Amino acid sequence: MYLKALEIQGFKSFPEKTRLEFDKPITAIVGPNGSGKSNISDSLSWCLGEQRVKQLRGGKMEDIISDVKGSGKGSGKTGLAQVSLVLDNSRRDFPIDSDELTLTRRYYRSGESEHYINKRIVRAKDVTELLYDTGLGRDGYSLIGQGRVDEILSAKSEDRREVFEEAAGISRFRHRKREAESKLNRTDDELLRAKDKIDELELQVTPLREQAETAKHYLILRDELRLLEVSLWLEQLDNLKVKNLRLFSDAETSETKIKEARERLDELYKNADDFSDQMRGKDNEADRVRSEISRLEGETSLRETEIAALRAQVDAGTDNIERIQRGGNSERDEQKLAAINSRIEELAELIEKLEAETNEANRVLDELGNQARGYELRSNTRETKRDTLFNTRRDAETELQQLRSRINILREMEAQHEGFPRAVRIVLQEGARKLLRGIHGTVSDLIKVDAKYATAIEIALGGALQHIVVDDEACAKSAINLLKERDGGRATFLPLNVIRGNTINFDNLASDFVRYDERYGEIVRNLLGRTVVVDTIDDAIELSRRNSGRLRIVTLDGQLVNPGGSLTGGSVNRSGGVLSRSGEAEALAAKETSLDDALRQATADFQVADREFSEAKYQLDTINGERQTKREDLARLLAELASARTRLAEAETQMRDETLEAGEREKLKASEIEAIKLRNKQLEEQITGKNDSSETIRGNISSQREKLQNVLGEKIELEGKRNKAERDSKEVNGEIQNAEREFALLQQKKLQAEMEEKQITDKLWDNYELSPTGAAKIRTELPEGVTKATRQVQEIKREIGRLGVPNIGAIEEFERVNSRYVFLSEQQADIKQAKNELQRVIRDITAEMEKIFLTEFARINEEFKIIFVELFGGGRAELILEDETDPLNCGVEIKAQPPGKTFRTLSLLSGGERAFVAIALYFAIMRVRPTPFCVLDEIETALDEENVRRFAAYCKRMSDTTQFLIITHRRGTMEQCDVLYGVTMQNGVSTVLSVDLEEAENEILRENQAEPYENA
Repeated sequence: MYLKALEIQGFKSFPEKTRLEFDKPITAIVGPNGSGKSNISDSLSWCLGEQRVKQLRGGKMEDIISDVKGSGKGSGKTGLAQVSLVLDNSRRDFPIDSDELTLTRRYYRSGESEHYINKRIVRAKDVTELLYDTGLGRDGYSLIGQGRVDEILSAKSEDRREVFEEAAGISRFRHRKREAESKLNRTDDELLRAKDKIDELELQVTPLREQAETAKHYLILRDELRLLEVSLWLEQLDNLKVKNLRLFSDAETSETKIKEARERLDELYKNADDFSDQMRGKDNEADRVRSEISRLEGETSLRETEIAALRAQVDAGTDNIERIQRGGNSERDEQKLAAINSRIEELAELIEKLEAETNEANRVLDELGNQARGYELRSNTRETKRDTLFNTRRDAETELQQLRSRINILREMEAQHEGFPRAVRIVLQEGARKLLRGIHGTVSDLIKVDAKYATAIEIALGGALQHIVVDDEACAKSAINLLKERDGGRATFLPLNVIRGNTINFDNLASDFVRYDERYGEIVRNLLGRTVVVDTIDDAIELSRRNSGRLRIVTLDGQLVNPGGSLTGGSVNRSGGVLSRSGEAEALAAKETSLDDALRQATADFQVADREFSEAKYQLDTINGERQTKREDLARLLAELASARTRLAEAETQMRDETLEAGEREKLKASEIEAIKLRNKQLEEQITGKNDSSETIRGNISSQREKLQNVLGEKIELEGKRNKAERDSKEVNGEIQNAEREFALLQQKKLQAEMEEKQITDKLWDNYELSPTGAAKIRTELPEGVTKATRQVQEIKREIGRLGVPNIGAIEEFERVNSRYVFLSEQQADIKQAKNELQRVIRDITAEMEKIFLTEFARINEEFKIIFVELFGGGRAELILEDETDPLNCGVEIKAQPPGKTFRTLSLLSGGERAFVAIALYFAIMRVRPTPFCVLDEIETALDEENVRRFAAYCKRMSDTTQFLIITHRRGTMEQCDVLYGVTMQNGVSTVLSVDLEEAENEILRENQAEPYENA
């Protein structure tokens, strides 16, 4: 048994997985028309490699995938068709180290197809080669249906050859022969192409040899020039490095000086501020002393007023004593009493008036005190504001001085074109002197850039910043000749009449961020019109990736992404560039105007504040003067009030005295005089105490005035110190400006030296792709000196110039063409030898095929004759080669003579006879070269019942060597089968049921044997 099982899933009418086991010699598949039984044959053919859709009864390959749903839960239309064929390989008929061979083929609705051998994915070619000469496969004879019978019965004898070749076992040879013939054809084509190329190369070799010799001489000169120039440039680099070290040291020293001077300046500013704060403290202390003096003077005035009042009371008491001692008559007493009474009334009115004036004076004095405190607070506030504005004005003056110093440095550097190569400076100087015409300036002179974009534009322009714009080529030529005459170096010129803009259609081009006169527009667009400006390096990388690396992109901080994807970046000197310098000068000029305005405003504000402080000080002094006047008025009023009260008391006493009886008056005189004396004594004591208190207050006033003089002297001393600190700060500030100017010039010289060093390193790389380290490895000594080496360089350049433009590629091209010529000549000989070998192989294969085919054809013919007689019950038949001299290409004629008929060709037989002859021929082939199994798809349909029985019986006889799978609906065939598979269809889905006839027959026999016993 060779065919063990067939698994179908998703193929045509079998949407669900269906497995058919084949463990009997003959298996029949039966069912009504349209049930899908032929789909089983189609699945076998497809699995074995059939590619022709028409042979599978479809319009396109997708038609083999089932379009109906299965009956299982969740089943739907399947997305693929899969068929697996399991073969027994225990005898190793196939070169696979396994007892079973499983061939699987899948096809997806997407059009993808897969082949597997034992679950390992392989090519369709691998399956085809595995089945060569086994009778299986697309062109084999193991699958025989109505189509294959029609091919055998075809009127064209050439169409029958494939079956006989497969049966003869020469399909593999035929395949090898076709491959060899294909190789031979390709070899002929290669020979023809090789000859054409050799003829073409023969015309190129001679001129290329001459060009190569010239190029080699040029390379020798170039290498010598390279060695000399590299050595000269490295010598210059060494000198520049020494210069750089000196400049670096000087710059560090200058920077240290600036730092120390700034520290001194900060200390002076701090001291000046401290002195100002101390002066404000002294002013506040002086004000407090003045207030204390004013208070003490008020107390002194008050004491003097009180002493005056007491002195008046003492004088009045003395007068009273004299008056009492003088005495008088009653008439005079009456007159006197009337006068006293009148005086008492006048004094009472006077006291009332003085009390009112005193109260008013106290109220006014209190109001003036409040006003004085307010004016004092306002004066202190305005003084603080004045001092603050003074410091602001001083800081603005200092900053403006530093700013103007920096602007002067930048303008001086710009005017002198610091940082530019010597050649550029020479051209610009001669252009300014009108010795060269048409010189507009460098690119950096003619464009303006905002500070935000200065770094990006500098990096985008690179060395083009120093290119010189001229009117035309004649101007450029004149400038170049001047540089050559003066040995001034090299410069690049941009003629306005030649340069044209070159831009891309993109946003944020570098040319969009530059301001310039429109007549320079073409130059700006030429230099910057293909560079895009972005914010960050991440933006640049992303933009470059989106545009497949075609853009040149620069970031705001100076990183560069080149076309092709390479990146250039690192740190950037943000203040050393030409555009940065120009932009800084513009920004500083704008800032200078702003600072100038701020200084004027600060000066005006200070003047206003100083005026307001003076006004507040004047108002405070005025109020204090008024307060002093009011204090004096109050003391005078108090004295007058005390005097009036004393006089009133005296008048009242006098009135009492005068009203006493004469007798009592005398008695009272003595006691009253004693009382007045006692009172006068007490008043004298009070006067003495108040005099002592006044003296003490006057001493305090004197002390406070001395203190005030000391405070004012200290303030004057502090003011002198402050003024000295300000003068010193101006001197230090001047030193800083000079040091900064020196430092800026050193920085610029250092930058210029670095640029010259970079130009040399750039020349090393641009001309020879060497870094300084790499150049040092090939450096040579210059024993005859730099001057001699420079002359040698010029001589070599002139000799190179005489050679013209050498074709450097000619060396490699000559080697390539010559080696190609030699190679093709050798290859032509090899191809001729290979052609002879292929022709020999084809002859050997053809001879072997012819020998095998004739042998096997004879065997098949003999078997065909025998089987024909057995099937037809007599007669005779024969296979005839139409051209025996060319057996591998001629057609095969089938002649047959059924019993009772004449010997004739196949085309003259009836339909049933012709079908039976074809069956006999297939049986003969299987006798000679048995296949593992054979599928017969309704090939006996055209036979009558008798011939069907003969056909079935012969299948039974051959089942010992070949396993048969018969698709049929003929009874005679079914009777000879061991197993029946019944195929039915419902809703477009085919279902398979199996019946083992041998077991069924045994069961029937067992039942028949059991019936007699039961009857007994």
